[in-house]
Amino acid sequence: MPTINKFQKKKINNNTNMYDLERRKIYMSTRWRKLRDLKIKNDPLCEMCLEDGVVTPAEDVHHIVSFMSVTDKHSRAYLAYDYNNLKSLCKKHHQLVHNSKC
Repeated sequence: MPTINKFQKKKINNNTNMYDLERRKIYMSTRWRKLRDLKIKNDPLCEMCLEDGVVTPAEDVHHIVSFMSVTDKHSRAYLAYDYNNLKSLCKKHHQLVHNSKC
């Protein structure tokens, strides 16, 4: 008689879950949305494209230093909401920045 192999449910890594929850909490906050809107209004063009002499609308706001790189909640909040830690980027450059860190 043939055997049917059942896939076992993936175990959830609690560290990954907390990481995702904390990131989502910041990105879903009203404070972040207002800060992001302010950055896009002040710098509506991709800052990396401008360095190359190309004019491209910015669609994303990138944290220069990831707020998830620190474990202290106060430092994390400081980095997440620090206007000087943000860069306006087009989708292409935002993806390139993240891919180059991997």
